[in-house]
Amino acid sequence: MYISNPKKMNILLILEVLKKFSDENNKLSQKEIADLVESEYDVPVERHTIKRNLDSLLEFNCGVEYKERDKKSGDPGGWYFERDITDSEIRMLIDGLLFSKYIPYSECKSLVGKLEKIAGVDFRSSHGLPENRPENKQIFLNIEEILRAKSRWKKISFNYMRYKTDKNPHITLDKNGIPRVYVVSPVEIVITNGHYYLICIPEHIDELYHFRLKCMCNIEVLKSEKYRQIRDIPGYRNGFKLAAYMKERPYMLASGKSVRVFFRTYSHSIEHVLEWFGNDVSLLEDNEGTGDTIIATVTVNDKAMLFWALQYGQAIEVLEPVYLREQIRDAVNAMAQKYNT
Repeated sequence: MYISNPKKMNILLILEVLKKFSDENNKLSQKEIADLVESEYDVPVERHTIKRNLDSLLEFNCGVEYKERDKKSGDPGGWYFERDITDSEIRMLIDGLLFSKYIPYSECKSLVGKLEKIAGVDFRSSHGLPENRPENKQIFLNIEEILRAKSRWKKISFNYMRYKTDKNPHITLDKNGIPRVYVVSPVEIVITNGHYYLICIPEHIDELYHFRLKCMCNIEVLKSEKYRQIRDIPGYRNGFKLAAYMKERPYMLASGKSVRVFFRTYSHSIEHVLEWFGNDVSLLEDNEGTGDTIIATVTVNDKAMLFWALQYGQAIEVLEPVYLREQIRDAVNAMAQKYNT
């Protein structure tokens, strides 16, 4: 790196070296700092210059710390950069990014890189980035528009997309073949099962609806539309408690073994199939069905598939393996007996 006026930049170069190569467990001596400044930035720095700038950084209280040598513990002492966030906290944030389904691959990679830069010297990310993650940067723009509407108590309009057998989203059309326009009052943006949802009040319906943010497009804040208040909706006269609302909508996965599963489902459920199983799922038109169904093939945990099949009920039919089909039948029969008594 070329530095036009290294003397004026010395204090910044020293700070950068401390941020990059030091923490409370990896302290640096003045000589080590000088060597790193020269090797990293090709700028030689005299020892008295190092000391003067270190004292200035210490006095400025910008995160630079110094500890004397501790003979009892064997700590050699030295200079280091004290971080506001611990490695374990960064690990939790990175794991949250890696296992989320709503953040596009490129954004995830960028955010993980930024977090790793502020971590300690010994920190190393042990997880690889998930592959085959669909790119959908539009979701961040959607969030910004929805938050802007909420802050101004305005409705929004948007188009909604559904997935088809080409694994791509297509805008929903009305009965006349024209893109359908939805008008709603935003209530909350939430994350559940790894996906962003908008909880909202439709224009002419006294109920709360959910829309997946990644399927929303062409969002527009409506300046002249009067916002519908949550207290005007039956069941929410006393307000809306998000924690209680989300608690009533749980989903639990189970352990089991991986098997290859063939199942039939409706074409309009492709979006859900892709979100749960990823792009490795095989989707084919159902030649023996009603014309509105497809056959999906996926390798999946059999216990998870059991719960997933029960969740989607009449929307799917597991065809193979036979033992899983029988387990679902037995579970459904057991449920029926409970409600028949």
